[in-house]
Amino acid sequence: MPHTALGLDIGQSTIKAVVFTGKSLTGGRILAADIIDINACGGIEPAIKKLAENKKFQNIPCYICLPTADIMFRQVSLPFSDDNKIRKTLPFELEPLIPFAVNEIVTDYLKVQGTSLLVAAATKKSIQDWITLIESNLGEVSIIDISAAALTAAILEKKTANACGVLLDIGASSTTAVFYENGTIVQLRSLAIGGNSMTAALAADISAEAAETELKKINNDYSNTGVNVTEMCHKFCLELKNTIEFMKLSNILQSDLTSLTLTGGGCLFLPLKKELESYFSIPTETLDLARSRQIEINGSLRNKYQPQIINTALAAAMRVFNGHKSFNFRLGEFASQNVRIKLVQQLRQAAVIAGIILFLAILNQVLDYSIQTMRQNNIKKQISQIFKKNYPEAQVMVDPVQQLKTKLAENKKTFGLYEGTRDIPVVDLLKEISGLISTSHDLIITDFNCENTIILMKGQAKNIDDISAIKNELAKSKYFKDVAMGSTSLSKQGTKVDFDLRIELK
Repeated sequence: MPHTALGLDIGQSTIKAVVFTGKSLTGGRILAADIIDINACGGIEPAIKKLAENKKFQNIPCYICLPTADIMFRQVSLPFSDDNKIRKTLPFELEPLIPFAVNEIVTDYLKVQGTSLLVAAATKKSIQDWITLIESNLGEVSIIDISAAALTAAILEKKTANACGVLLDIGASSTTAVFYENGTIVQLRSLAIGGNSMTAALAADISAEAAETELKKINNDYSNTGVNVTEMCHKFCLELKNTIEFMKLSNILQSDLTSLTLTGGGCLFLPLKKELESYFSIPTETLDLARSRQIEINGSLRNKYQPQIINTALAAAMRVFNGHKSFNFRLGEFASQNVRIKLVQQLRQAAVIAGIILFLAILNQVLDYSIQTMRQNNIKKQISQIFKKNYPEAQVMVDPVQQLKTKLAENKKTFGLYEGTRDIPVVDLLKEISGLISTSHDLIITDFNCENTIILMKGQAKNIDDISAIKNELAKSKYFKDVAMGSTSLSKQGTKVDFDLRIELK
């Protein structure tokens, strides 16, 4: 059943919103998208109210991404990996590292490598304010994530396990750099240069007003850039390089960059893209999350959809359908209001699992019945073959056990084949001999003759010691009076000893 989610990317100057519906980990459709200018609306609350005026964004579970500037990041190492212990210990471990009391913050973390944790912390007041603002205007808040982290977690599913890279989310006033290695986000950093810096540098080079320059930058309508753009791009690369070197010295990053991904409004500035590729000697990728995940876009949105700006909001909305690991501040005391959505999801998952178990149980019964039927038919066939072999003259097999018993009794009366002497059946004598001789002896009986009170037995044994041992073992029988060894000789092959035994019955 399709599920619809509202992804909100709340930035410093704009709010990006996406209504997304999907059925699985891939595919889906963007039903609505919008970008609200916070400054033009007069603040964050009026901007949310303006978004809520569109009914397409109302009464839908919300997945929020907060700006990186509102979050505190710390690197922490703990001597255990149990999640319950970590959550209980973490606030006290952070207390000397942040300017807030333990009871004033809410935290979440990502396991980096070994016992190292990347911890994100926000004040409880700010989280509560966001929940109140969103739920009073739009819909119930399901997850509260961090903008660049949510987007990076989404692209990690397509990266190789040992990839080491950085995602650069170039906003208006600053750039968020998210570093990842071995499939995990390891650190987030903020760089002071953003889209406004690019516009200012370009305006100085082409001698134009800021508004005109911004339009030319967006449309890529400029020919040559000058010293100001070159200096700005070089400064950006140098700041990024220094950040990488510091992280290597701190053992946060272990390898050189192999991947560089760009997103945000400033990612289409070609001079910066070329400078990054030249400076770090690796190709850059401009992210289009909708295209990479084969997501459809409603026809009315296609002409105005801006993937580089909407990417993060889409990644937030997609969290309901995939299992990528990022941050979530909808925890602890803030999680109680989210029980209904989680319960519905859990019930759906339980229903699917129960259906699979029921199907497997029925399939097991069917297969078990089929196997038992096949075994029964094979046993009946074997019984029929044994019966016909031992009682070929029988026309019909009704009760094979009783019929064979009757046949044996008739043979005994007619031929006396199973009678020995002194009322001792030959079968009992053979059973006695078999029980007395140890299985450890390598023995082959080649001839057995019972007449009157004398049994003559011939065979082969491994050596003369085994023959002596067999003779002594047979002497213990309650039926035998005397056991005497006859002639012995090597067999024709020369590997065994032929022997004769004479047994006198009591």
